[in-house]
Amino acid sequence: MTRTTPHRPITLCQVGHWSEPSRYLSGRLCVEFEDLRPGLRHAVYLELRNHDFTPVAAINQPETRATLLDEQGQPVNPTELALSGPIPEPQWALIPREAYVGFRIDMQTLGLPAVEHGVVLLAVGGRSWALKPGAYQLNVTAVFVQDDRGPAAQWHGELALPPVDVIVTPAMLEPSSSEDTLTN
Repeated sequence: MTRTTPHRPITLCQVGHWSEPSRYLSGRLCVEFEDLRPGLRHAVYLELRNHDFTPVAAINQPETRATLLDEQGQPVNPTELALSGPIPEPQWALIPREAYVGFRIDMQTLGLPAVEHGVVLLAVGGRSWALKPGAYQLNVTAVFVQDDRGPAAQWHGELALPPVDVIVTPAMLEPSSSEDTLTN
């Protein structure tokens, strides 16, 4: 039996700066490249920090408004991709005082463009982009609304997150060099 795993290890996050606290909560973005061959994408994490002395609950699926800028500071046009898979139910994280938590906010239920197309998927805030090699800047505002299904101590409000860099290199698009082969 031969099993080949063409996935590259996940790299470290491109981490943005923390936002200014709004009602004792601040946030930042983390973008991480994932090699999921047959497709490639960037995972997007939202990290929230509680600056208050009391715990607060935050939903893991806030409304997100996202824009993407190219190296010249111009908006990048979104790409239309089909949904593929179930959308998970929302959950709440309880953030203790002076602590932080992170969760994924990218759209993981979109069909990945095949690696042969020479692009990496970035999908957040109801928008998706098929990125060619280059440097980009992701801007996200996270909006938290009170949800009757969640706990009473939910944080609600809007966080304008500092931008984070999104990098696509030609090496990301090359055939995997970290193939593990197991023979039997």
